[in-house]
Amino acid sequence: MEACNYLYSLNYPEFEKELCALEVKSLFHFLMDEKVFFANTKIDPSVSPFLRNRIEVLFSHSSFTELVRLVDNEKLHATDFMVRYVKFYDQDPSFEMRRSYCKQLGSKIHGQPLYISPKEIFGITFYRGMWYFGILKQNDITWKEHKDKPFSYSSSIDSNIAKVLVNIAGNGDRSKRIIDPCCGVGTVLLAGVFAGYSIKGCEINRKIAQAARGNLKHFNYNAQVITGDIKDIDEVFDASIIDLPYGNFSMTTKDELQSILKNAKRISKKIVLVSAKNITEEIKSENLAILDRCEVGKNENSDFIRYVWVCE
Repeated sequence: MEACNYLYSLNYPEFEKELCALEVKSLFHFLMDEKVFFANTKIDPSVSPFLRNRIEVLFSHSSFTELVRLVDNEKLHATDFMVRYVKFYDQDPSFEMRRSYCKQLGSKIHGQPLYISPKEIFGITFYRGMWYFGILKQNDITWKEHKDKPFSYSSSIDSNIAKVLVNIAGNGDRSKRIIDPCCGVGTVLLAGVFAGYSIKGCEINRKIAQAARGNLKHFNYNAQVITGDIKDIDEVFDASIIDLPYGNFSMTTKDELQSILKNAKRISKKIVLVSAKNITEEIKSENLAILDRCEVGKNENSDFIRYVWVCE
């Protein structure tokens, strides 16, 4: 069995567990079992609201003493580094012991340690009877600034969900081109640009389209937003992400819904749909194959549910 090079940890609230599982499946191509897992795929945790840590495993051993010996023998060199213990939910030692382990390993690395804004961070953890040491990458949560975009409205999709939709649509492959043909104020566009995708928006309401451009400009992001209807789009994309409009001022009629579904199938090979109501029958009536689906709550106490479908 091929060794897995990366050790990841997740964190999610229970009401978003299904959404997290769908994202893990899209990025890593296996079903989520626990909040800690091994993989050969290298993903930056900051592209996800749920990925917290990634350790690129350099050494592992059941004995900490032997782990230290392995690091010492390797004669690692690093400038402005630190060693950080990563808690992975299983038999974590006390704070004092974690600090001691970090110091012991840090003393075996040749170079100058730096504890404030280090250039390189090494991670150590104990998980299921084994010690792991390697290069640590953590979610830097800078994407949370998107929550403070200057233009928004009450029914805007949450930034967390937007990030997951991008990952589901692109499967971590940044060469894929994505379209949001009902982009609203551009929450999905912000997530797409942040994750490194070529993403384009379309919005039928001229005022809202201008707000989307304003949000992109606020973060110095470069993505095109056209004002128009989905039926007027003549390009073909790898995937489309559609958060169907809802609410008192943006209801989607049955005819509008069928038009959106029909044209989404025309302009994209894959469709990620989000709706505040169950439209499974409408999706099937357009002969779209449902590959995956999940439900996600607004919070742990809310009855408001969003439905997510992955179709082709």
